[in-house]
Amino acid sequence: MKRQIDQLGRVLGKILSNLIGIRAQGQLSKAIEAADQALETEIGLNIDSLILIPTNSFLAKLLDIRKFKDSNFEQLAEIMFIIAEEFNITNTEAGKMKKLYERSLVIYEILDKTSSTYSFDRHSKIEKIRKVL
Repeated sequence: MKRQIDQLGRVLGKILSNLIGIRAQGQLSKAIEAADQALETEIGLNIDSLILIPTNSFLAKLLDIRKFKDSNFEQLAEIMFIIAEEFNITNTEAGKMKKLYERSLVIYEILDKTSSTYSFDRHSKIEKIRKVL
């Protein structure tokens, strides 16, 4: 079980680093496609299926699917946040953008309440999402 959780963390970390690296090159749409495929392979959910999960049962559904630890949730929230940011910047996929922001916010707020350390980065993302929504 621990090995699976650690493997999930490595995969999410790789998706995240690819998104960040490719965003810097201005070709995020390719990274979003790759992230979509990697999420589908690793957790059985792609971006479209993640946004179909109702916001109020989002975390419970993820926990039913796969055992996550806080760092995995943080990485998943970051992936959804970056993709939502791209949709916001390019003014495309407004519906998806809103749903990705909402799900990121759910995770960030739970982590903010349960984490023993304060994260300025997380807090600033929460504020940014609230302003957009």
